[in-house]
Amino acid sequence: MLTAYAAINGTLNKIGVNQQSDLPGDVLWLDLYNPTEQERQWIRQVYGQELQFIEELGEIEASARFFRDEHGLHLHLYFLLTGDEITRNVDVAFIINNGRLFTLRSDELSEFRSFYGQAAKNRELCASAMTVLAGIIATRVGMMADLYERLESELEPVSTAAFRGNARSMPRVLEALARIEDINGKARLGLLENQRAYSNLGRSTEAGAQVETINEILRDVESLMTYSSFLADRAKFLMDAALGMINIAQNKRLNIFTVLSVILMPPTLIASVYGMNFRHMPELEWYLGYPLALLLMLAVAIGPILYLKRKDWL
Repeated sequence: MLTAYAAINGTLNKIGVNQQSDLPGDVLWLDLYNPTEQERQWIRQVYGQELQFIEELGEIEASARFFRDEHGLHLHLYFLLTGDEITRNVDVAFIINNGRLFTLRSDELSEFRSFYGQAAKNRELCASAMTVLAGIIATRVGMMADLYERLESELEPVSTAAFRGNARSMPRVLEALARIEDINGKARLGLLENQRAYSNLGRSTEAGAQVETINEILRDVESLMTYSSFLADRAKFLMDAALGMINIAQNKRLNIFTVLSVILMPPTLIASVYGMNFRHMPELEWYLGYPLALLLMLAVAIGPILYLKRKDWL
């Protein structure tokens, strides 16, 4: 899908593109969401802009994620896509050339919708292609901050369950912690990768008047990285605590079986002795032999129990 945005009367206006003739010459931003080959051809013919393929955006080398060539300044960023069942990083390409911004992506991203909603009302967000790029990046960082606030709020009940819950609740605690750490790890990867890109972008000639805005975004990213490290350490601590609680519960179960074996060992020995069927056994003819054997087994069973309680092992 191809969408064009033009600055009209100081605000950003969306222009639907159904054919090549719909592309305006004074366009400020062209957003390509899973573009077809025909749409790529329109961009090539109208603006002389060559675009990479979606499959090429996943390269991780620094030289492949921020570079300049005859088709402008190229910047590839990770955008975190979160959902009920999946969390993953999505590669988005930003290209600034001849005063226009081209964005290339494979997924629907809320940051783009949110930025357009702001730029449609604020003329300061659509002054230039770099202004639009900085605005999208700032929106992304703001939504990342909201994500970390949400993760922190989700971590509070998990922390309570880890220390006050029982052994049966620990698997759910571990599952919640694993999900939080998975999201945090993928978000941190994006922050680390984007930190380098923002630094390079701030030093580029295209940055112009947006240098201070980009530097402010960079400071926000650095603060989020610090918070990400804190969240990772806390999640790891809670995971270790939950595993410790599980180990304690398992040790208690094993301790019960160990105590039972100690308690039942003397009665078992007595029962084994008097269960032998030899002809010449002195107690064989005792009239009270059977109840006396039961009382003896009971006595030797109670003895270890009293001893273990005295030692506070039971």
